[in-house]
Amino acid sequence: MAANDTIYALASARGRAGVAVIRISGPHSDAALQKLGVSVLPPYRKTSVQSLIDPQSASLLDEALIVRFAECASFTGESSAEIQCHGGPAVIAAILNSLSTLSGLRLADPGEFTRRAFDHGRLDLVQIEGLSDLIASETEAQRRAALRQADGSLGRSIRAWSKTLTEACALLEATIDFADEDIPDETYSVVSSKVFHVKHSIEELLDNAIFSERFRDGWRIAVIGAPNAGKSSLINALTQRDIAITSPIAGTTRDAIEVSLDLKGYPVTLIDTAGLRETEDKIESIGVSRARLNAESADMRIALCAHDAPLSNDVRSLISSNDLIAWNKSDEEISDQGYLALSAKLGEGLDALVEKIAERLDFTDPTDANTLLRDHHNTALRESLNAIEQYTSLAQNPDSPVKDTPEIAAEYLRMARAKLGSITGDVGVEQLLDVIFSEFCLGK
Repeated sequence: MAANDTIYALASARGRAGVAVIRISGPHSDAALQKLGVSVLPPYRKTSVQSLIDPQSASLLDEALIVRFAECASFTGESSAEIQCHGGPAVIAAILNSLSTLSGLRLADPGEFTRRAFDHGRLDLVQIEGLSDLIASETEAQRRAALRQADGSLGRSIRAWSKTLTEACALLEATIDFADEDIPDETYSVVSSKVFHVKHSIEELLDNAIFSERFRDGWRIAVIGAPNAGKSSLINALTQRDIAITSPIAGTTRDAIEVSLDLKGYPVTLIDTAGLRETEDKIESIGVSRARLNAESADMRIALCAHDAPLSNDVRSLISSNDLIAWNKSDEEISDQGYLALSAKLGEGLDALVEKIAERLDFTDPTDANTLLRDHHNTALRESLNAIEQYTSLAQNPDSPVKDTPEIAAEYLRMARAKLGSITGDVGVEQLLDVIFSEFCLGK
């Protein structure tokens, strides 16, 4: 598609609503408004109530608010406009249909508004991914972290590291250009100091990689125990929904049931598992095997036992020191064994259980650090770190110091800088763009 096309799409959610927003972006956005009957264009960033007229039938489409944005002062970096109309499906369809009849306009592709913001330098790639995370955020902590990333925090850090590597590379290249001069040893010390600073910063960021993955996808918590220990009742109590079937008949749960939960603002996936026991039932035995696999792969386990049935060896073999043991169906706190007392049926002890889960998972406020890393961020950072380590191996090699091989050392730093640039979109990201922008809906 041509970059100078004028595009339009519904920017608000589909369905019936009080207000809907239709966005137009491109050089013909003002002309499009005029063809819809807006005779006097309002000043930029000033709202104006206008009657929208269908250009084909001359019939009234709607009374709507119009907002215009100047080139380089809009979301996309182009001349653009928004039509804030009534949110009935028929109203929206009529306005979109009228726009489709105008020459020079076409329906936007998914993510195309954001793609244009990137092309015009309004957002870098990390900010765009933060915007995508913000749209997808389901918990308060995810929202805060996504806002921070959309604000450009991670991008600013990476650009600062890239600038530091550029300065170090420039110093090395100066030693090449003036090889006949007497280069002070301090020059190489300054270069190494800059490189080691970036190396430490990248390592620190990568230390958060596992947390980032959990923060985006959710921590996985398996509820395990013997049959009829109350695991499904606990899941239902924590989610406040009848997610899992409960029954006094042992072995009711045959397969793992997963449910997402907002736990103190953080995303958690609870896994209800089959009761762990020896069984001759082939179907139940499959469920028991899956329960063990889910327990082993989970970030944490809650081992549940009834007050009159201690933990079996099967359950004990799966728990570690970071897991929780809860004594269900009990009115007495078994403090000497370190168990939590609760009643899933009555909803007692659940607040204490949630507090303990939060403590064990060691939730960290992501607004204090750049934590929302994606897989390709991790890959690029590790490749950048690898190139830096190639440089440091030269710096620490007495037989082949940096001063003897400045060309090779400088090339390692250029490689490291290029990998950092691929994260922000400054270099070599064409293969990533279609994947990233496909995450957005039609009007974004």
